[in-house]
Amino acid sequence: MQCQDLLVQGLSLGMILGGVMHFVCLMKSHAAYGRYADTSTSSVMVPVRLAWFLQELPALLLPLLLLLTTDGNHSIRKHLMLLTFCLHYFQRSCIYSLLTKGRPFAFNIMLSGMVFCSINGFLQAHYLLHCATYQNTWISDGRLLAGMGINIHSDHILQNLRKPVEISYKIPRGSIMRSSKISPDQEDLSYHSSSEEPWHINGI
Repeated sequence: MQCQDLLVQGLSLGMILGGVMHFVCLMKSHAAYGRYADTSTSSVMVPVRLAWFLQELPALLLPLLLLLTTDGNHSIRKHLMLLTFCLHYFQRSCIYSLLTKGRPFAFNIMLSGMVFCSINGFLQAHYLLHCATYQNTWISDGRLLAGMGINIHSDHILQNLRKPVEISYKIPRGSIMRSSKISPDQEDLSYHSSSEEPWHINGI
């Protein structure tokens, strides 16, 4: 399969614009998530562990599906880089989901997370398999190793915010972490190191 660069750029640009629009909307109202989740409404609520598992799962399954079904010979670099992405989302969907605590998710919030993870999983898998070119020293790049380490550490902080019976909202503090924003930041750091085109729109 050839690199569908226009598709990658279009979907990436759509995600960027969608993020900007979502940010503007959140300046006027709050998403029904976290501290703003209202379990007393008539909205369908999903238990937090199940919701987290289901919303993150597409970012694991879609790359694995593309990896297993794509024709052609790919370099070991591309396979290893995509497998690190899959390993990250295996941890997020199958491990973190079992350990997390918190309030139930509104069904529409979970569904929007599934859509985001589906697009992200496809973009990362297609780009890493068919579009990216790699530096000879990519596997030893400090950004890749640092990003993975920061993610594991930040998840540990999030998992230990509350006592076993607590579901109240708490702001994570400690080390370099002051909010859950560190998780997307570490992903940017990791995958910024993977290609000779780190400023490609897909990476941004």
